[in-house]
Amino acid sequence: MYPSSPDYIPSESEESVQPRIYTVSEITQDIQTILEAAFDTVWLEGEISNLRVAASKHAYFVLKDEKTQIRCVQFRGSRAGMKFQPEDGDQVLLFGRVTVYGARGEYQIIVETMEPRGLGALQKAFEQLKEKLDKEGLFHERHKKELPPVPWKIGVITSPTGAVVRDIIHVSRRRSRYVSILLNPVKVQGEGAAEEIAQAIVDMNRLDDIDILIVGRGGGSIEDLWAFNEEIVARAIHASRIPVISAVGHEVDFTIADFVADVRAPTPSAAAEIAVPLGSDLEQRVSDATRQMIDGMNEVVQDHRQTLKHFMDRRFFREPHRILEAPAQRLDEMGQRLMRGLASWRQVQTERLRNKIAQLIQASPTRLLQRNRDKLESFYGRLGQSLKSKAAMDRQRLTGKTTQLFQLSPGKQLPHLEERRANLNQKLVNEIQQTIRFRKESFVGNLKNLNALNPLAILERGYSICKSQKTGKALTQSKDAQSGDSVEIRLAKGSLECEVKKVKASQNKT
Repeated sequence: MYPSSPDYIPSESEESVQPRIYTVSEITQDIQTILEAAFDTVWLEGEISNLRVAASKHAYFVLKDEKTQIRCVQFRGSRAGMKFQPEDGDQVLLFGRVTVYGARGEYQIIVETMEPRGLGALQKAFEQLKEKLDKEGLFHERHKKELPPVPWKIGVITSPTGAVVRDIIHVSRRRSRYVSILLNPVKVQGEGAAEEIAQAIVDMNRLDDIDILIVGRGGGSIEDLWAFNEEIVARAIHASRIPVISAVGHEVDFTIADFVADVRAPTPSAAAEIAVPLGSDLEQRVSDATRQMIDGMNEVVQDHRQTLKHFMDRRFFREPHRILEAPAQRLDEMGQRLMRGLASWRQVQTERLRNKIAQLIQASPTRLLQRNRDKLESFYGRLGQSLKSKAAMDRQRLTGKTTQLFQLSPGKQLPHLEERRANLNQKLVNEIQQTIRFRKESFVGNLKNLNALNPLAILERGYSICKSQKTGKALTQSKDAQSGDSVEIRLAKGSLECEVKKVKASQNKT
């Protein structure tokens, strides 16, 4: 019988041995140890599926073939050095190690490196970067700068030991002896080459006398030319204020730098021919421009000579004093108009001054006080006459009523008449007092109105009246006085005698 049979009865020795019981974590840990020891490093080939990049920049995906699949993870540090970005459906060859993810009890591959199968990694990275920069507009024609027609200094960014720099110098010297060349030596392949090329472009742009930049190297494989396919170089060329000619490899070689540059040259020698015009052509152009300038100047001189001769034949050249006749006549007319205008203005100002003086005289406190005094005396006279008339009328009316009462009953009506008489007298007194009070309030109101119009009240608010001691008239404009004149300044209380030191023109325009 076997141990798994239902009828199996363990022996005493077997009953003493207890089976080991694992926890889930323990069995997972043991499996992880066995897998990592057996598959320390592996190469896997398959198709990427369900690719997801987390916020931490770690990539998670499934690698599958036609029968099965396995989970993979590539951490941010490993992804940073990749030259292409994998996508779903890519056939890749990856290198990593097998491990177990304990939280789910699943085994997975920790990816260290990855490269595409079929299409090379560099070629795919080239296509992806080209598409990215093209979408950003770095290849657009509107960003292309024109080359200067006559450059005087050309900057060259390349290796100092290669044939490229010798070819550029040779072609430039052959085409023109006026152009100078400044070399900025850099690495053109290998680690750090792209950074050196980009920094050299930035350094050249800090110089003020560089007219054109030639960036390039000789031919080679795609790996050799890869420094010119780096994004840092492309963005440095795009940001350059100096026009850039890309001269990388041979005519059949294309790099990202060729698409971003302002001009692409098939070879470094062709770049020198594009940048440097022929000296003989320049001399011929200068000669033609000089001849055209001389001919143009001769035409201008001839035109001016004809114009001068035409003017010299006119009368005012023969009799120059005639030139002043018309301006002199116009000056006389303008002088007459000015004098008439000044006379009219003076008359208007004199009339305005007279009106102001008349208004000031009318507002004189003495005259106002006299008129109000006359009104008050007239009021008191009318008040007295009114009171006398009213008293006489009341007395006459009282006398008549008293007589009637005495005629009716002298003995019985006497006390009542005395009381009535006293009431009438008191009523008369009350009416007289009320009339006096009303007249007094009216007088006080008129007095307040008078004080409001009184120029002395204006002086109480800080104003003053300036009078010329020579003429005794009030001064309303600064031009009515001169330096050294004596003036009297009337204040609310008292006056000041002053001497004018300086006369300032009024800023107000009337």
